[in-house]
Amino acid sequence: MSVQMRYTRRMRTIGILWVIACATAVAGGDVAPSTSDVYQSDVEFVPKTAIDRAVLKQLKAVGAKPARLCPDAVFLRRAYLDVIGTLPTLAEVEKFLANKDPQRRVKLIDRLLARKEFAPYWAMKWADLLRVKAEFPINLWPNATAAYQRYIYTSIRDNKPYDQFARELLTSNGSNFRVAPVNFYRALQGKTPADLAKMTALTMLGQRSEHWPKAKQEGFEQFFKYITFKPTREWKEEIVYFDALRAMTDHAAGGMPVASYPDSRRVGLTPDVDPRVLLADWMTNPKNDQFNNAIVNRVWAWLMGRGIIEPVDDIRGVHPASNPELLATLRKILVDNKYDLKKLYREILTSQTYQLSCIPQGNAK
Repeated sequence: MSVQMRYTRRMRTIGILWVIACATAVAGGDVAPSTSDVYQSDVEFVPKTAIDRAVLKQLKAVGAKPARLCPDAVFLRRAYLDVIGTLPTLAEVEKFLANKDPQRRVKLIDRLLARKEFAPYWAMKWADLLRVKAEFPINLWPNATAAYQRYIYTSIRDNKPYDQFARELLTSNGSNFRVAPVNFYRALQGKTPADLAKMTALTMLGQRSEHWPKAKQEGFEQFFKYITFKPTREWKEEIVYFDALRAMTDHAAGGMPVASYPDSRRVGLTPDVDPRVLLADWMTNPKNDQFNNAIVNRVWAWLMGRGIIEPVDDIRGVHPASNPELLATLRKILVDNKYDLKKLYREILTSQTYQLSCIPQGNAK
């Protein structure tokens, strides 16, 4: 089938989706469009989860009336695009809109999270965040790019816990062609401790370390002081590793530096422990709100279009959370489910909040 034919069929599906939506408005249904607008139903927002309660509480606090729920056709399109990055087929549209099961939306989300398209679609999002690029300006080169992309894809496919995923990125050693997570340190233009520290703070904590006090920046950089990059005879291959010999030399000459975590707690470094292991221990502690806030805020932004803290990669005091209770609720979901991101996605996607119409009520803007 030609590209043009595929495009034409997809556009036809989109058109049919909205024709059916309008037809549903006439025929009625549990969550059918209102008689005046196919983008919203007549069903009011009634909180059912902790996410919904936190959202409604904030809306009341600012004097805003929640939108109504979106119709089934709108929800179907939204869920497909957000979860697997594609539109439903005509058969899938007809089957869903004919379904009268009260749990049809929840069951749809469960099916989409289990679809084979889920992993490659979300791997693409993570590849953007982790800077997977073969050539300028990153210059990972094809072999490393393929290995890194495959690692991200399989981690998502196997639903690897996020704390484990982060730890592997932070602490891996070896060839960037054969030990894919070490490309976390290769996928940037600079290789100095300052470059690696800045990249780690941005990716793992959603923070721009250039805004930190100078002493805090320098203390954080010490965790990366002994990362070394060694070329091999293989074209563009590099070994990334903790240089224990250099650490032992510094230790014998008077001591290794003192590093500091982003919470300002200081830790003395020793040659027998890779400093990145200490950082990973701090980073993935379930009580570490900095780490937890960064990922739940990013997931919320991916699914809802805007973070609870904006920008999502500039979390600091001058950018407070728009809904601190909601942020805390998402952190609890993440930690209680042992960093299972699929369960976090599901909690958001099956909430009434996710199902709201885009049409505001009252004076809300």
